[in-house]
Amino acid sequence: MARPLALVLLALAALASAGCSESDRRPAQPSTRESIYGVQLHVHGSMSEGHASMRGHNAAARELGDVVDVIWWSDHDWRLAGHTYVKDFGFEQGLSEVEPAPAPLRAPQWDGREPLPTWHAAGDFGPDAPPESVELVEKVWTLREQTPGARARISDREARDGTQSLQLSVRSEAGRSERVVLVFEASRRRHIASLASEVKLGLSVLPVHFSGDARMVLSARLSNQPPDLRSRLDYVLTQATLGAKKTEARIGRVEGQPGRRALQLARIEVPAEPGLWNDWVFDLTSDATDRALGGEDNSVVEIVLRAEVRGAGRLDVYVDDLRIQRDVTGENLFHRERQLAAQMGEGGIVNHVGQEISYAAHLNAFGPDVPLADPIAHPHGLTPDEAVAFVHDHGGIVSLNHVFGVQVDRRSHRFPNAREAFEAGLARLIADRAHGVDLLEVGYRSRGHGLDGFVELWDRLALAGIRLTGIGTSDSHDEDVGWARGPNNFITWIFARSDRQVDLMHGLRSGRAFFGDPTRFDGALDIAGPAGSRMGDLVFVPKGEHPVRFDVVGLRAGQRVRWILDGQVRRAPPVGGKDFSHEETIDVQSATFVRFEVLEGDEVIVLSNPLYLAPQGSPRPPEGSRTTRVESVD
Repeated sequence: MARPLALVLLALAALASAGCSESDRRPAQPSTRESIYGVQLHVHGSMSEGHASMRGHNAAARELGDVVDVIWWSDHDWRLAGHTYVKDFGFEQGLSEVEPAPAPLRAPQWDGREPLPTWHAAGDFGPDAPPESVELVEKVWTLREQTPGARARISDREARDGTQSLQLSVRSEAGRSERVVLVFEASRRRHIASLASEVKLGLSVLPVHFSGDARMVLSARLSNQPPDLRSRLDYVLTQATLGAKKTEARIGRVEGQPGRRALQLARIEVPAEPGLWNDWVFDLTSDATDRALGGEDNSVVEIVLRAEVRGAGRLDVYVDDLRIQRDVTGENLFHRERQLAAQMGEGGIVNHVGQEISYAAHLNAFGPDVPLADPIAHPHGLTPDEAVAFVHDHGGIVSLNHVFGVQVDRRSHRFPNAREAFEAGLARLIADRAHGVDLLEVGYRSRGHGLDGFVELWDRLALAGIRLTGIGTSDSHDEDVGWARGPNNFITWIFARSDRQVDLMHGLRSGRAFFGDPTRFDGALDIAGPAGSRMGDLVFVPKGEHPVRFDVVGLRAGQRVRWILDGQVRRAPPVGGKDFSHEETIDVQSATFVRFEVLEGDEVIVLSNPLYLAPQGSPRPPEGSRTTRVESVD
């Protein structure tokens, strides 16, 4: 649950009175009507391309104890819309097919390394589109396994549509088992489908010969489900179901190997007429719901076709016309995600729904009134400036995500070539005023240039007058990683009056937040400055020296604190216990900022947002800027 500030305030007040004279005391705490909420601001579940479920992430968050209060979903806009997703496969080009789709804006285009293409704002996409505005989406059946007695080949002897189909032939002798296994995939995982979109999977099948223990199976692997299950729907054709008139279903569980989840399996036997093309349509959403496999909180993670014979027997079958039908997409699916999120309240965790606008820069949009970005009007994606304006126009706030890229690694920005690219990227962000975003993802240990690279970028943007609330996130697509396990498992703690979106957004917009590793810290950080100013504020003061106090509650044994002035580490005052308060005098001659960090060993595990100070007479931020508290000290 949220940490009410009553106990935190008592500790901070005691720390303040112990270390300062009456005239120097400044209230470090916000209004007692506020609480601190632990929030994961970037996470993906069954609406995205991974194998996580919303329930799975909620269960992983609960395992941390009373640390996480809110999960704010940020699934990809274009995936919710089903934009450029594949719908069928006909084997007319063999085991691999391509189809045209609008090319997304690339990083060199949106960040200024290359000019924006003339086609980027086109409202339609068709045969007359310029070649450079088109990308080819690849759809492929990959041979995963084929034993000597099995064969998969393209045949022109039979076809449901067109002139070709896939022929599967398996022959086995007594005491042996033969099989062929193929997996269907599409580039950028465009075959993935949320079951909340009411997915139906179609396949046309012509059975020619089944004897012995022969079977053909169409499998749909689904999302992981808590506490330790992975789920799968198997649609099975055997000799016994040829000519049958009804479908039989069996539910089973297959225990996993050490370190691997158990399999929750629904085996559904399906009928077919021999010698004829049978057009199957399987309602995956209904089947996953009726068989208690997680229902709509699933995605089709993998589609597998398997033909096998155990012992003496034979199988010959033709397959054609794979179809993936999604009946609910776009704004309707976005609404359904909100409905699913509202059902996730077990354990006291609140679930809000945002979106990751992700066809140019990746930008998280937060706000209850922000609609899903429209891929029909913008088939190549929104530029960052367009996306930010869109979100702000609907009363939301925006974060700039993983600005160094999506790779989970660490490439030092201190080598000459990397430093050159880092400086150029920073210069472009400064020139663009960071596109007007409100928040910056800073808290990644292993992504791009690592935590120190993100922190340097954040600090130097602040030095350039671009004050962005720093946040920590995980961007987890897998509930097994990003909570108790890292390396990227940061969350953001927000000072807010409630866990409602509007109140959390106010705390974020105001910079009333700190972020870090929830497995190693669950206390509170704040900064107190002149005129009652607090962490996140911009305060105008006379030139000269002014006291600033750093307060921490809940340090663990061995943890220490250091403070930072204008991006430079100043010193680490000694820590005497779990609660800590320290005052420094800041000489303000020009715009400056201070913040502080908690370290465990040499590793930074928690970071505050800054307090900004500027001399009176300095330029004021524009009306409607992120900073909500601007005061002058006479």
